[in-house]
Amino acid sequence: MYERLRDCPALSEYPSRIPAEIWNVWRRYWMRFRRPTCFGMEDLPPMSMLLDEREWVLVDSSLYDMPIVAWTDFQDAGRTALHESVSCTVRDYHQGAPKVRNKALLLMAEELEARLHHDSRKDSRMGTAVACRGLTPTSWDDPESGDI
Repeated sequence: MYERLRDCPALSEYPSRIPAEIWNVWRRYWMRFRRPTCFGMEDLPPMSMLLDEREWVLVDSSLYDMPIVAWTDFQDAGRTALHESVSCTVRDYHQGAPKVRNKALLLMAEELEARLHHDSRKDSRMGTAVACRGLTPTSWDDPESGDI
């Protein structure tokens, strides 16, 4: 959990839904790597996205990682179809959050898709060893990934 969320009061909190296309990319990424990750949002400088299993947080890196918007309380238990969106709670911590919220989700999905594609290209070069690996990747797998 991103501890700063406890320190900052949310300006608003409301139920929302994550589109299935975005959620499915996230689940593929999480099932493959099973580790929290962080990356900069090139189209939204100086924003960064912090992701873990329970929450996604868009932060402003120029303001000491102040949260801008957070998606939490994902309700994916019992989800039976890949085309269904996932309910969640959105918390806005900045008055500009509504302007960047949807773009941040799209950029997040693009970044995760690129990481999955990059990893699958590495796997195809490894041949049959990938099927036997069975372990989650560690920092030595890709030192330039920027994952935490």
